[in-house]
Amino acid sequence: MPLRAPPGRAGRLWLVRRLAVARRGVDVLDQKRQTLLREQQQLSAVLAAATQDWERKARAAAGWNDRALAIAGERRLRLAAAPGGRRCEVEVEWRNALGTAFPAGASVHLGPEPDFVALGGGSVVAFAARAHADAVAAAAGYAAARAAHEAVTAELAATARRQRAIERRWIPEHEAALHRVELTLDEREREDIARVKWALDARGDRL
Repeated sequence: MPLRAPPGRAGRLWLVRRLAVARRGVDVLDQKRQTLLREQQQLSAVLAAATQDWERKARAAAGWNDRALAIAGERRLRLAAAPGGRRCEVEVEWRNALGTAFPAGASVHLGPEPDFVALGGGSVVAFAARAHADAVAAAAGYAAARAAHEAVTAELAATARRQRAIERRWIPEHEAALHRVELTLDEREREDIARVKWALDARGDRL
């Protein structure tokens, strides 16, 4: 459906102003898109490093778990884990880039480590517990990096869509409407000139 603009010169001025605002908006969105693209590239590197760190520490924790199971036995491993009172808290640090909030990092706070030797688990259980604590911290870092990358990627896509919509639909519609208004104004101007000429010619004939 063609854009309906106010008639006459007021409509032309209305369209010119809206086009100026749209073109400034495209420039602003393009700057935002480029900034978000750079941010996304940096976060991609952070995410890749966090993924490798988490996978490495998860493998290490699994390895220590197997050792503890083989040396201490399943019963002692369950007994060592039975207290279950070690509290785990994750603190997320947030940052904001161009109106987009995302995690800048995460830190894990664990309660005091039980005395696994006294609980009958032996030193291998203590090593396994520490390896799992490291894996939990790495998992929190990975989760924060992934959430940040996804948030910036989503905002980047939304910004690009808005920019394309203005460039490919909004501006062409207003340019076409402006062209129609200018054609109408030109036609009226030619008609006015013709009427004035006709009136002057008619007056000359009477004289």
